[in-house]
Amino acid sequence: MGTQTTSISVSPKPKRRWLKITARVLVVVFVLWAGFVYFMWRIMHRTPEQFGRVMMHLPWEVFLICPFETLWTRARAGTVHVGDSAPDFTLTKLDKSGTVHLAELNASQPVVLVFGSYT
Repeated sequence: MGTQTTSISVSPKPKRRWLKITARVLVVVFVLWAGFVYFMWRIMHRTPEQFGRVMMHLPWEVFLICPFETLWTRARAGTVHVGDSAPDFTLTKLDKSGTVHLAELNASQPVVLVFGSYT
């Protein structure tokens, strides 16, 4: 009787190459998203005119991928609190005939600033 040995070849575990590729893609997507959110954060801290110029070129889908409301609330929070003196500013009159300076108005009479919507 002859003994015959058969070798059973066990295939190695399949390589998890797809996991590495997926992880790398997710890291790249996250870095791009974080960069875009940082870009939006910086834009929101600029003047309303500069912010508007950038936003008019972006599609509406930006609001789906960016935490827009949170960024906007924090960017425009400001440092003026109830009871504080209003910061000095100059505005153009509606008829474009001149400007109004808050310090000049406040020197001659009390000034009340009301911000809100009446619609």
